[in-house]
Amino acid sequence: MSNAALSRIVSAQAALGAQYLKAGRYRLEVQSIRTKDGFKGLSAIAELKVVSAERTQPASEPSRIGMVASYVEKLSEAKKNGGGRFKAFIMALTGAEEQELSLEQLAKFTGDKQAGAFLLIDCEVFPKTLPEQDGKPGKVIEGYRWSTVIPTDDELAAIEAKRAEAKLPALAVALA
Repeated sequence: MSNAALSRIVSAQAALGAQYLKAGRYRLEVQSIRTKDGFKGLSAIAELKVVSAERTQPASEPSRIGMVASYVEKLSEAKKNGGGRFKAFIMALTGAEEQELSLEQLAKFTGDKQAGAFLLIDCEVFPKTLPEQDGKPGKVIEGYRWSTVIPTDDELAAIEAKRAEAKLPALAVALA
């Protein structure tokens, strides 16, 4: 192999296969939210830890508790509405209405303060069939329904403790 090829391998970011949620009903804990401008374009990514899982499809086991899954939406192709789907995720995470989200507020979730870290969110992942195209049957993909979780006092204390352990600011500071 040439030195140029070896150099490209060494300098490349390792492609770690992301894990995605299977069909099921989940309570998830946000680990991080970020954006990435990669070779496939701009993406929004949430890393989510499975806290609880329930089977919803007879032939499919849900993702296992403790697994960290990636929720990824491509933002480069406006027609595919990845930004809208990720916005729905953020709205459910925060309990916010669409008009309440601003660029500055979104930046609090993807920046160093990670305002969404350790917050809980409920999600139902279900099979979704895309429309037929060019005479070919529609592809089956995963659809996501997000729901707001209003944390109990104990859950809020646990969130703050995890944020402190991760050296992240308190929620009130991160959201200010």
